[in-house]
Amino acid sequence: MFEIPREVMAAQHALVTSGQLREAGFDHEGEQWLVRNGQLAPVSPRVLRLLGAPQTEAQRVLAAVLDAGPGSALSHTSALAWWRLPGFTRCELHVTRTDDGRRRSRRLALVHDAVPLPDHHVRVLDGIPVVSPARALFDLAGMPRMPRQRIERAVDNAWSLRLVSGATLHAMLRELTRRRRPGIATMRDILRVRGPDYVPPASGLEGRVAQILKGRWRTELRRQVDVGSDESWIGRVDFADPELPFLLEVQSERFHASLLDRQADADRRTRLEAAGFVVVRVSETDVWHYPDEVVEQVRAGRNEAHLRVLRGVVAPSAELVGATR
Repeated sequence: MFEIPREVMAAQHALVTSGQLREAGFDHEGEQWLVRNGQLAPVSPRVLRLLGAPQTEAQRVLAAVLDAGPGSALSHTSALAWWRLPGFTRCELHVTRTDDGRRRSRRLALVHDAVPLPDHHVRVLDGIPVVSPARALFDLAGMPRMPRQRIERAVDNAWSLRLVSGATLHAMLRELTRRRRPGIATMRDILRVRGPDYVPPASGLEGRVAQILKGRWRTELRRQVDVGSDESWIGRVDFADPELPFLLEVQSERFHASLLDRQADADRRTRLEAAGFVVVRVSETDVWHYPDEVVEQVRAGRNEAHLRVLRGVVAPSAELVGATR
């Protein structure tokens, strides 16, 4: 008597494919016997689950990958969601598989055929085969009618979370360009303006501020800049003007709402102002709901910093150290 491949199922969130049952010695009739006797339940024509095992989100996702056939992987927006990138969900599952010329119905996901899907484009995360973050971003760029702004935000978020880097993205660009995949032109343009020294926004909130202020002045504010005086390093600020002693801090509700946070912020502001900087702070509410107010606050702060320079009242020890783009 053949045994259900429980070790395989233990590694697959209590799932098994018809092909794996064949390898364990069960023919079609044997598979149906397991179903009739209450040991397995069909999820799709090619995937079965162990009855009594918990039905989890990971099981649902892996079932879609297994249903697409050997060598398949979670991809596109679903992969970005599985990598926990903000702004993406697994409501509709996308799976990519190597195109072998065979056409089979797939019931659990929208399946994309790749020629081929290289092994080095696939990772395993929480037991799920999933394309790498870099590959998923290129998949996203190739989706029809995908807004460019959403692609740019995804690139910045993945970069900020260290899921990708300039090196991995440019390597993927070179590789996929040879295959003439959709979305290559968009990604090439996005990466063109993100050079080797590019620093992505530290958060979606910071990215929103950068979007609001983009193109407002001749010189754009630099992001994530280390600030100090002659005596010591004071801290890293969200935005700094490269030509004026002006700093912009974005106050998120999550990280700046407690009493201790407010005390630390006040102390740092005192030190920055003592070093000669004009410091403007904008709230998360203003950023998302009152962007014009954010622009006016920045304009007023820059004007004040400019007047200080003209009057020669800026402390000569005030400086930016370790400035980044």
